[in-house]
Amino acid sequence: MSRTDRRTAGPRTRLPQSVEPSRSHRLRYVLAAFALAMLAATSCAPDFDPPSKLDTLRILAVTIDTPYALAGDDVTLRMTVFDGAGHPDDPDSVPRNLQIIWLGGCFDPEGDLYYLCFTELAELMGSFDGGMPPEDLVKFDAAPGSLSGTPDAHEFTFTMPNDIVSRRPKPPVGPHYGIAYVFFAACAGQIVPVELTSPGGGQVPDFPLECHDIAGNKLGSESFVIGYTQVYAFADERANANPPIEAITLDGIELPDDPADAPVVESCPVTEDDRRAAACASDQPVDDCRQYVINATIGDVAEVDPGAVDIDGNPMREVVWVSYFAKGGDMSMALSLVSDATEGYLNDHDTDWVPPAEPGTYAIWAVARDQRGGSSVVRRYVRVE
Repeated sequence: MSRTDRRTAGPRTRLPQSVEPSRSHRLRYVLAAFALAMLAATSCAPDFDPPSKLDTLRILAVTIDTPYALAGDDVTLRMTVFDGAGHPDDPDSVPRNLQIIWLGGCFDPEGDLYYLCFTELAELMGSFDGGMPPEDLVKFDAAPGSLSGTPDAHEFTFTMPNDIVSRRPKPPVGPHYGIAYVFFAACAGQIVPVELTSPGGGQVPDFPLECHDIAGNKLGSESFVIGYTQVYAFADERANANPPIEAITLDGIELPDDPADAPVVESCPVTEDDRRAAACASDQPVDDCRQYVINATIGDVAEVDPGAVDIDGNPMREVVWVSYFAKGGDMSMALSLVSDATEGYLNDHDTDWVPPAEPGTYAIWAVARDQRGGSSVVRRYVRVE
């Protein structure tokens, strides 16, 4: 289960994921449904682009090969990161070269509170004095611009401790489990450790890393994205598979993974500024443009969530949804529900796409997720003329 945060002074924004297993399953599904509804709603604020439009530095997904692992397992995480921002003084520099860091080694913090890992992380970053740390604790990756947006391009592997579950007492109710936290960041500059502080005066410290430019100036959210993911291990050895995406189609035609084979669609001669300015109007300037149906081909893959039952005692299945992203154009829905916990599989989980005004080859991404930490990502191409 992953959370991402564009580095700002404001509150962190989190992806919709399940709450911790120690809380009720019913609350988990209520929260998941509410989060999906909020994210699916398209904002009409004229100064903001929708979440489906990639014009900033974004971590689109961190997939886990075994979202529910076993004690002693090697677990591999893979990141898909895209830079749509570029340098403010050189827009043609997109995509930039990035530095990526992975931070592991935090297991079973008290109360499953992720921020209790920060002190350990800060000590870890300050303890090597220029030496190379073990790659299952700290790993730096160079992310050249040529890999921007490539699914699962950067990876990190760590080992779940053999006693990650047994070190904890068995709870009186709910499953017996252990938890691992892995933190990650993408920086269009140099990642540097900083002292732990609590800018708001509260008990939750700030993240112990910053992103600096070559002159040592602190960079903001356009150049620094951080996040974390959780990996669970259960005493009953329950598993969870990633929800696979078979294809992405455009008006029913499967899109290729090779840009040279991309099908041609009509451009929409409405500028980005005009689209943004009219975001709240009832009549949209793109209404006269051709719209194309984008659909991620995802089967009925939702699994039964062990221990989750409805009010009548019937087993419940996990919630599955898909997020859509594109560098250009506009999606009618950034997110669509694929499988509901009680209603089951939903055939209609597509979105409408209005192409951009500028000709060129554009990538479209689909990211499938379930609320138990499973995810997968696919990228396909279309050409606008």
